[in-house]
Amino acid sequence: MQRVGERAQSIKIVRAREEHLLGIMELAESRSLAGADAATLGRDGFLVSNYGEDTYRDRLTTAEHFYVAVEGDSLVGFLLAYSDQRIGPDEWLNHRIKVALGSFLVIKQVCVAREAARQGIASQLYHHVMEQWTTSPVVAAVVAEPANHASTAFHRRLGFEKLAELRPPDRRLRTVWVWRRADEALLQSQYAVAVDLYKHEDGTNWHKLNNFFYITAALAAATGFAFSNAQGSAVSQSNHLALVISIIGLGVSLAFFQMLRWGRRYLHSRKDAVIALEEHIAWHGGQRIVSRELDEPGNSWLHRSPTGLVMVLLPLLVAACWIAVLVLALTS
Repeated sequence: MQRVGERAQSIKIVRAREEHLLGIMELAESRSLAGADAATLGRDGFLVSNYGEDTYRDRLTTAEHFYVAVEGDSLVGFLLAYSDQRIGPDEWLNHRIKVALGSFLVIKQVCVAREAARQGIASQLYHHVMEQWTTSPVVAAVVAEPANHASTAFHRRLGFEKLAELRPPDRRLRTVWVWRRADEALLQSQYAVAVDLYKHEDGTNWHKLNNFFYITAALAAATGFAFSNAQGSAVSQSNHLALVISIIGLGVSLAFFQMLRWGRRYLHSRKDAVIALEEHIAWHGGQRIVSRELDEPGNSWLHRSPTGLVMVLLPLLVAACWIAVLVLALTS
């Protein structure tokens, strides 16, 4: 059995011609959306709406990109793609995409024979197009109900981003994926914005912690005052006051725990965005800063800083102290 990638080396990508039409139609029919059950839709990444012979024949000359993958005498895959200038009047989804993007190239169909699936052939077909098309974004619309995990993983691996989810008149929800060539100037400006958001989120978390300490200190002082005045007939009244303050303190501690917990998650999300942009910038000559030495042995702590964990746990520690005060007020 051939390994993934080995089979792709024996595949040739050539322009689709008249003699390939029969093989294209047979392959499209074998991988047709029509009649596919939910399990098949959710598992298989490349099911297609098989067209008639006239449609495929017309696209031989009108589509900028119509390629077949051949292995010896066998046709094991094909890809049909064309620009927004070539979309038909009945292509509702592509007209909606044009409103959002302007010019684009749509990968209308990509299909790989079942016996050749997961051998890198679809990637080879995609890369063949993406290497040649430089003038506008490349989009692909994939049936999304049920969730097509194979297709999602495939497009993310190739650098596509999710643009939108649309429901055409056929009522099948589609996920629209888009791929754009990197713009160095735009990447640099976005990197600056991403870093600012990261710094802002980090600063916000520290402000939350500072405010928590101020509130806790004030409540602790009030509790101390209540207990210090617990003399004679005023003991019961002072205990009631301490009880109320401790309940407020416990509620405040739990509330700040949640705020800091979610703030830490937002911070990690911002950090991941910075790292993703750094990967693009590094490819274009820049240096990794936030992600530098991230994958080196013993540097797992760089992924999730222990400082953030301590910050989140501090309100829980204070909450435990308020519980102790609550017990004391109830038993005094």
